[in-house]
Amino acid sequence: MFIRRARRDDNFQAVAELYLTVWRSAYAGMLAAEFLDQLTVETWHPERRWQQTWLAFQGTQVVGVCAAGPARKADRLGWGEIYSIYVHPSVQHQGVGQQLMTAALTDLDATTDRIYLEVLAANRAAQAFYSQLGFKQKDPAQLRTESQGELSVIEMERIRHH
Repeated sequence: MFIRRARRDDNFQAVAELYLTVWRSAYAGMLAAEFLDQLTVETWHPERRWQQTWLAFQGTQVVGVCAAGPARKADRLGWGEIYSIYVHPSVQHQGVGQQLMTAALTDLDATTDRIYLEVLAANRAAQAFYSQLGFKQKDPAQLRTESQGELSVIEMERIRHH
């Protein structure tokens, strides 16, 4: 298993396939089956953010991905954001997510003391994982309307104090 920054010539089709596999596995029971069924590899475009992406490989196969960079929300100017982290079900609970997050957080920590992320309110396992990395829930869950329907989302943040 090794982790490295994505490169422009990486196989982003494989990364999109990983997204699809993980969404259908991890969010079964959390999101409507109709929602998950309409997802396709074309739903994602990880190549657009390749400069802000870390990849985990097992041999030549992409088994994990984490994207992070400057906050996208206007009210979080100067913050960093974890955009996404996905680990293939076959290698979950083996430290891959921890290694990906460590790489991304090290990158973000060089530029900011404040980092946030969003997680589904129903995804307790992910919330526990983020808590172990120093993230704390900010506010109660909020309903957000997406093109696919309403999602209940929690914002978590990590603020380093000097």
